[in-house]
Amino acid sequence: MLINVAALVGCFLVGGIPVGLLIARACGIDDIRKYGSGNIGASNVLRTVGARPALVVWLVDIAKGALPTLVVGTLLHVAAWWYAGAAFAIVLGHCFSPYLGFSGGRGVATSLGVLLALDWRVGTLALSIWIILTFVTRYISLSSILAALSATPLYWFFDRAANIELLVCVLAMGLLIVVRHTPNIGRLLSGTETRIGQKAKELQEETEDEQQPDEG
Repeated sequence: MLINVAALVGCFLVGGIPVGLLIARACGIDDIRKYGSGNIGASNVLRTVGARPALVVWLVDIAKGALPTLVVGTLLHVAAWWYAGAAFAIVLGHCFSPYLGFSGGRGVATSLGVLLALDWRVGTLALSIWIILTFVTRYISLSSILAALSATPLYWFFDRAANIELLVCVLAMGLLIVVRHTPNIGRLLSGTETRIGQKAKELQEETEDEQQPDEG
């Protein structure tokens, strides 16, 4: 029981590490939550800071999901429901980081890491769906929502003989991602959602203000 609880708490704490906030701060942005969507994930880092920092955030967030899942599943050998709970706790920690007053990101890249650790085929196909939809629509949020929703049927298809616990975990991750994208869904419906290539409005306005000559 002690190992099960430690795995659950440890995964939550690892998942809560605000990678996007730290990388953006290293690039000169004091608090990325003040810009763009207010999110700490790779998509907001892309709009606010740039492509290279966003790629670093994306890869580290994936690793943040995959590595603890592999450790808990292969080294600790916790009970099935505890394993599923620990995997979900990683994403929960990212979305409600204890280091940020229980606020955080959308959980997309971290969920991808968990999926890749649970079944690389499911993770790869979900990522492929995300890439195709992002290329076609240029909406990261829409692609993320649809890719997240695809994970459950994909996992069921490849692992229908697996424990129901992990299927529930994958379903819970997908639903959490949809809920965390509620503001994006509103902007998508109103036609005001930011596409790839558009810079965060607040940062762009600040930059333009700095470039304007002083009067007087």
